[in-house]
Amino acid sequence: MSGGTTGHPRRYFALHFLLLRFLGLGWWHHPDEGDTSNFPGWYLYYSIITEVIWVAGFVGLESIDPFIGQKDIDRFMFSLSFVITHDLTLIKLYIFFFKNGDIQDIVRTLEIDLHQFYQNDKINRATIRITKILTGAFLFFGWITIGNTNVYGIIQDIRWKGEVATLNDSDLRPPRTLPQPIYIPWNYQSDVSYISTFVLETVGLLWTGHIVMTIDTFIGSVILHMSSQFSILQEAITTAYDRTMSQLCGNLRRDIREHNRDPLTTIDGSHDMDENENRERFVRARYSEKEIESALEETLKNCFRQHQVLINCVEKFAKTYSYGFMTQLLSSMAAICVVMVQVSQDASSFKSIRLVTSLAFFMAMIIQLAIQCFTGNELTLQAGLMSDAVMACNWERMPARLRRDLVLVMVRAQRPLHLTAAGFAYMDNRCFLAIMKAAYSYYAVLSQKQVR
Repeated sequence: MSGGTTGHPRRYFALHFLLLRFLGLGWWHHPDEGDTSNFPGWYLYYSIITEVIWVAGFVGLESIDPFIGQKDIDRFMFSLSFVITHDLTLIKLYIFFFKNGDIQDIVRTLEIDLHQFYQNDKINRATIRITKILTGAFLFFGWITIGNTNVYGIIQDIRWKGEVATLNDSDLRPPRTLPQPIYIPWNYQSDVSYISTFVLETVGLLWTGHIVMTIDTFIGSVILHMSSQFSILQEAITTAYDRTMSQLCGNLRRDIREHNRDPLTTIDGSHDMDENENRERFVRARYSEKEIESALEETLKNCFRQHQVLINCVEKFAKTYSYGFMTQLLSSMAAICVVMVQVSQDASSFKSIRLVTSLAFFMAMIIQLAIQCFTGNELTLQAGLMSDAVMACNWERMPARLRRDLVLVMVRAQRPLHLTAAGFAYMDNRCFLAIMKAAYSYYAVLSQKQVR
């Protein structure tokens, strides 16, 4: 049943599923395909190879670098920000590899199962557009971060070549550095080996970066669709009485038209009443109270079932991705703190390309945290507004027996639905502000130590 335009949208997460497949995180199927095999055929070997090379290999080398040899504080902080983000993402990868069945069930509920109840396709399409905007914004700042990192590395290498050109054969050459600090176990000082290592590092950054961005925007999109479903359910309950009357009225139209009468006229044929009241008088004149009560009961039962399906979907998602949220909070707090230190250092020279990179990475980290906290807050808010929808559903015109059922919905709505980070914190606006405050506090402490 639809309350919007005809033909409901499908494949809410088409872009995310394509990225997940390409990145080797599973051959994610759309619910309408009726297939849940996540690693069919040769794709399993493709996933193993890509994850070993670009995740285990690249992230492993990246994690070693900050702790090998003598590092200046500038390089250490810049490297550590990437290491924290990529290392903690491994927990999210575990969830996507081994909990993919649960995640696919959640997507199926949102895309298929809930469409057997009342839906507003206009809201669904608007939600899809918003998720695309969020995904695009995150990808934009991620690409700027990686792109500027490479530009900075190229400029540094050009300067290195210019400096080397002024040296004599007996002079000691300065070491040749890569754009992103990473431990390389082979000599890459010659042009051939440097170019191949440069390409290897660039692909590794793009691969791991897109894994982070795809997972986080996908999770944010799922949360946003769940919150929009609560908004649609509010509309379903608010309009339940009028929709029932309209349905009963529609059942009589054929008979009425056979007698050449307007189905919306009252018994005395007046047209000066409100359309809904006019329809109600028309229906009550031709149906018994028992028939009307039965029709209302059926409409409300569909709303109650829709509510329960949606609650089960949210609870299953909260349980499945609980440690993913915990990972997000830890990585965001640490990475934002480290990047703030890096930005303050780079801000001393506004001509520095590294400053643009640090600012872009800083924005990407904030968006990464904000997507999940703000959408989680919206989900809790929309679920709680169910009680307001019950109050606006013309309950005073319904029989006492149905009113008692509506009271149960209100009682359930007053028990908040929260997404939690392993039970330690709620994913909402207050959590976002708390993480930002904590990151700033740690930044202030680190800054004072550097001044000393």
